[in-house]
Amino acid sequence: MTHPAAIPSSSASSNAPSTGEAPKRQRRPPRRVEVSKIEILSPAMRRITLKGAELEGFPVTGPASYIKLIFPEPGQTEPTRPLPDGPRAVSMRTYTPLVVRPEALEVDVDFVLHGEGPASTWAAQAAVGQVLFLMGPGPGYAVDTAATQHLLIADDSALPAVETILAALPATAHAQVLLEVISNAEQRVLHSAAQLDVRWLARGTDHRTAGEPLAKALRALPSIATEARIYLACEAAAMRRIRQLLIDDLGVSRSQIVGRGYWKLDVVNHPDHDYGDDA
Repeated sequence: MTHPAAIPSSSASSNAPSTGEAPKRQRRPPRRVEVSKIEILSPAMRRITLKGAELEGFPVTGPASYIKLIFPEPGQTEPTRPLPDGPRAVSMRTYTPLVVRPEALEVDVDFVLHGEGPASTWAAQAAVGQVLFLMGPGPGYAVDTAATQHLLIADDSALPAVETILAALPATAHAQVLLEVISNAEQRVLHSAAQLDVRWLARGTDHRTAGEPLAKALRALPSIATEARIYLACEAAAMRRIRQLLIDDLGVSRSQIVGRGYWKLDVVNHPDHDYGDDA
């Protein structure tokens, strides 16, 4: 989900030596934000509103875009502001900005409480006034508003991205949504102008079964429309298995699928540009 490496301008000197390395991506400046509101959506999901004067000029981007949040290290009351060319912050994680309110200088972010980890641990104890640094946004998912059939396949980590996609669909669209969550207590109403068919699939607390309920539900579908646009986002290995299931067993064209590996079992810092097209 990160920007691709920049392509050098054609006006650059042809005599410049080649290092064989991609140009370094320009980091967006960090923005200091404070928690202004906390909403409990379900036992494992918190919606936290981040607010701050440094959100002035923060752009409203498309569905399933991403931001980076930098969390305090142990012993800190707030994170250290990262330098533009300094090392990557240790406790930095990728999230979807659910709603951006430029006039109020606010961004809403949903957090899954999945156990140990800098972000989950912080979100479980978050309080109004606590400080984070926010970087981004990065690009998201280009919704084909002309398509009438959409299939969204995701686990709880990608639920906020799914919600932003649903919000972008027109009333002429039909969206079939498969959502894998910890338990049935995570179910809630999803909103969209489109016609929705939502199935919540309980995985349980064993993360090693990630993706199994999604795969089972897909195999039970009567059919997938040949013109359907498919967004697939979940644990990285599960995403690859489901992608191949769609292609090899269910007859879906590769061009119909956009895949995102939102997290990876037993990996602390999974890259945010895992598209699964190496499967």
